[in-house]
Amino acid sequence: MVVGHLNGYALEVTLTAANSAAQAWYGYDQGVISGILISSDFINTFPQTKDADIQGITASCFSLGNLVGCLLAAIFGDRLGRKNTLRVGAAVSAVGAILQFSATTFPMLIVGRVINGFGNGMTSSTCGIYQAESCRGARRGKLSVIVVLHNVIFYMIGSWLTLGCSFSDSGIQWRLPLAIQLVPCIVLVTLLTFLPESPRWLLMHDRTDEAHEALRRYLGKDLTHDDPAVMKELMSISGAIEIERRSQISFKEVILQRDRSGHLKRLLLGCGTQFMQQFGGINALNYYFPIILENSIGMSEFMARILTGCNATSYAISSALCFWMIERFGRRSLMMTGAALQFFAYLMVAIAVALLATAPSQWGAVAITFLFFYYAAFGCTWGMVPWVYQAEVNSLAMRTKGAAAATATNWLFGFVCTQFTPVGIRDIGYRFYIIFACFNLVFIFVVYFLYPETSNRTLEDLDAYFDIDSPHRTIIRIGDKVAKQGQRPLEAIEAEQLRIEAATTGKDYDVAKGHTTHIEQVSEA
Repeated sequence: MVVGHLNGYALEVTLTAANSAAQAWYGYDQGVISGILISSDFINTFPQTKDADIQGITASCFSLGNLVGCLLAAIFGDRLGRKNTLRVGAAVSAVGAILQFSATTFPMLIVGRVINGFGNGMTSSTCGIYQAESCRGARRGKLSVIVVLHNVIFYMIGSWLTLGCSFSDSGIQWRLPLAIQLVPCIVLVTLLTFLPESPRWLLMHDRTDEAHEALRRYLGKDLTHDDPAVMKELMSISGAIEIERRSQISFKEVILQRDRSGHLKRLLLGCGTQFMQQFGGINALNYYFPIILENSIGMSEFMARILTGCNATSYAISSALCFWMIERFGRRSLMMTGAALQFFAYLMVAIAVALLATAPSQWGAVAITFLFFYYAAFGCTWGMVPWVYQAEVNSLAMRTKGAAAATATNWLFGFVCTQFTPVGIRDIGYRFYIIFACFNLVFIFVVYFLYPETSNRTLEDLDAYFDIDSPHRTIIRIGDKVAKQGQRPLEAIEAEQLRIEAATTGKDYDVAKGHTTHIEQVSEA
């Protein structure tokens, strides 16, 4: 088998590695910028960053760039395809990285960070779709976790790297960490040459032969085109696309909820996971963890860097646990449990910071302990699940727009949290942490009543769940076991059999009646 024709497990590994490289930028930037903002040479080169408002702009402008990148992916992503969108995003990010590490003026640095954000927005909103559309259903959740995990791994690498570079007295303190952003870019572009396009995207664009070949390669080693597993998957996806095409409407009609596939509801669920991730409080910590340790708890710069690196390491270990947990416990349980633990962590941090003046060392230790606890809870729950959920919940026709909208939501509210954290800590002290505790408490109930389980479902199962004739409603009833159960529901298995029958016999699948009828009969009616 030549490397240009990878298939089965080898192709799955290469796909996951490429998407992991695309996801790594985001976490690496958080780890690097949090250490750079307190680096002496960086402050000497850009003295304006001593101001809390300018600190916020320096960190958050990357999020604004990402927001624009997500919108670009939504507009052009379906035309370009998954692979070409990733290539364009990588090229744009490389330009931004070069501008950053070679910056001699503050405006040049900011422009570089914004351009870097443009590219990262395109890649971060596309890599999850590419992964979800190309993986086998049984392994989709775990492999998607591996992709998102590289966000955290590179956050850890960035945190320790800035500590190591801080021992230099020159521009290496910050220029070298920023230059290393080019490494994931090179890896991504190289690995894409060995990968076929998403089979679902190919089928959506009527490139059936290419989709058939891509499915054959993705589903297993040395399968033939007429292998039953390949034909079953091809027919199931084709049937789901045909159902969507018969009810396809404009984006305006989606917004007005005139479609039968629940597109708007599904788009909002994906956006909601990203909103809750951000207002769960993660970016209030990620970009400013060393600053919080210095200003709120009174640590020295060196100790703040050490603790940031240690926290990033425990965060990565916790996030890795999600690989084992996400299919075993499901998306809903992880989100609700995570929100409860994060509420408790932020409440304890607020109490500790409020009482810090009475016993600095004791309450400082409590605050640090629960900051670590927060990261551990977030890593194996909200750190991973939103990225997986948003790629699963949207229909094929809306998957690019839905994922771009969800990722744009992440960046928009990430910008809000990042921009105002330094000012919030300065002006309202411990009360700033109470805000995030309250948000997390509310999110427990939001997930319980609005978010159906997506684990152990095919992407086509979810299309049937959200269909207008489905018995399931927007607000999940307490007795609705299908919406909550982790195992694949019987109704989903039966619906898949009907879709395959419709695609192979020329019959039309009727979602409402749960059976197939001849297309000629439907047209006459």
